[in-house]
Amino acid sequence: MTNVLIICASGITSQLLQETAQRSVEAYHANMIFQSSSFAAAQNNGLESADLVLVAPQVGCDYATLKSINPRLEKIPDNIYAWLNGESLVKFAMTELDKNKVVG
Repeated sequence: MTNVLIICASGITSQLLQETAQRSVEAYHANMIFQSSSFAAAQNNGLESADLVLVAPQVGCDYATLKSINPRLEKIPDNIYAWLNGESLVKFAMTELDKNKVVG
């Protein structure tokens, strides 16, 4: 199971996005689980161990700090985040995970 952590400033919007994404995971039969966290609680909620970390646009100023903790970190595109588009978030996560696959 692939763990994807969504981080936003307070954790409220990431929770909503997590819920909509998780419904789409089932539709795509993707082997992933989304979790959400506020920026302040991210280290306690799996920041270091997540297979992919997706950060909200408003947390972009802390991107470099978060990336130093987990290099598998990407910014959520504005259009996905603003519309709480879970289906697009699942597609985005699948693409990012595919980019980072180790071919061997």
